[in-house]
Amino acid sequence: MMNERLRRLKTGAIDETRKLFWIFLYLFVLLSLFAFYKALILNEQSLIYHQGFALINALALAKVILIGEYFHAGDNLKNRPLIFPILFKSAVFAVLLVCFHIFEEALIGVLHGKTLSQSVSNIGGGRLEGIAGIGLIMFVVLMPFFAFRELDRVIGTQELHSLLFGDEAKGGAALPILPRRWRMAAAALTLLVLGGGWLTWSLHRGTTAHYVTQEVEPGSVVRTMTASGIVTPAATVPVVARVSGVIQALGCDVKMKVKAGQVCAKIDPRPYQIMVDQNKSDLAEAVARFEKDKAALAHAKAALEHQEALPTRQAISRKATENLRKTYEQAQAREKLEEATVAQLQAALHAAETNLSSTDVVSPVDGVILSRTVEMDHTALGGPETSPLFIIASDPAVVQVEAKVSRTDIGEVAYGDNATFTIESLPNHPFAGKVTQIGQSRPVDEQATPYVVVIRASNPDLLIEPGMRAAIRIQSRPRDKG
Repeated sequence: MMNERLRRLKTGAIDETRKLFWIFLYLFVLLSLFAFYKALILNEQSLIYHQGFALINALALAKVILIGEYFHAGDNLKNRPLIFPILFKSAVFAVLLVCFHIFEEALIGVLHGKTLSQSVSNIGGGRLEGIAGIGLIMFVVLMPFFAFRELDRVIGTQELHSLLFGDEAKGGAALPILPRRWRMAAAALTLLVLGGGWLTWSLHRGTTAHYVTQEVEPGSVVRTMTASGIVTPAATVPVVARVSGVIQALGCDVKMKVKAGQVCAKIDPRPYQIMVDQNKSDLAEAVARFEKDKAALAHAKAALEHQEALPTRQAISRKATENLRKTYEQAQAREKLEEATVAQLQAALHAAETNLSSTDVVSPVDGVILSRTVEMDHTALGGPETSPLFIIASDPAVVQVEAKVSRTDIGEVAYGDNATFTIESLPNHPFAGKVTQIGQSRPVDEQATPYVVVIRASNPDLLIEPGMRAAIRIQSRPRDKG
């Protein structure tokens, strides 16, 4: 009994391993071709590195497919025409394959020091249409796999093999199992080799060199010079603290996209809240005194007017009138003084409220954070003359490259000259620009002081970041030769 159970377990394990192997082999061929294609298109030097991730993803997804079959994914469609389970399973596992692909790119990007957004931007151009295109390709490629799986389920493995490869039994004897496995493995390997060879040929068939000879004739001379430089943003906006205090919170970091009005840092507001509360209290007291003085002034004015309306008969009446006039004038002076005090305290309260709101350090523009000079719990100094806490590139879609050109070559460079440059992370992706500024750098040696040539270029995909080193080629304008 125990031996029979062990035999069944062993047979089941061998059967599951065999299924896992063939699913893995099919998916590995698929993912390897994708990795090979990507390496050729982007001229990457890490093909073996990507093949390793293709191996891991193929194993993981093969196990997912087996688990899906174990849970009978799509079995509710097995009584319907075969096209329904084929399309359903192809769509489900194409989505899983895209998820594995995104995870792979994100992990590779992290290992290479890139951000998540930069890593995902490599998938289908970083747009939803590109990612959907990859999913559609995987969906189409998985359809034959699930078509064979469904046919195997319906007509049986032996019948399917007989339809594909012919009847194995000739002369009443079946062919050995081992040669059949070797034939299938050889067929898969041949498919991989032929597919890779065809892909390589199709990608590079247009790079065959053709040489054309002709006589040299008078014409124009275009000189190309090389230089190196650093990428800088075309426009930057400094963000300074308007009040001094301890940094209580940070909401922005380098390379982060920000919107106008977004809070990037928070200065401890408690000292400024105390000032606001104190000014509110002082203003309330001043307003109360002002209202009291206005009432006293109105009373003094009424008393004086009543006294002046009485007939003047005695000297004591004249003296009372003078006393009331003096009281009225004193009430007028107090009322004006309190009115000025109220106005002064209102201005102080407004200034205190402005300082309190200034504890929020906000971005004035949309852009990308280039640098940050402040840390948590550090004291920031406020004022227009202080060092900026952040520097923001207001238009990251436009960059400039500052190239250093020697004195001997600067005469060949003019405004508007075309230039191309590459950056270290994308050595085979040239960017185009134009010369917009020419100036002399800080003098060090009169004979060796280089000139700074500024090249402006568009950066719509945000592949270029400030601080990157660029290799530059400047093409001077044509000039006639004799």
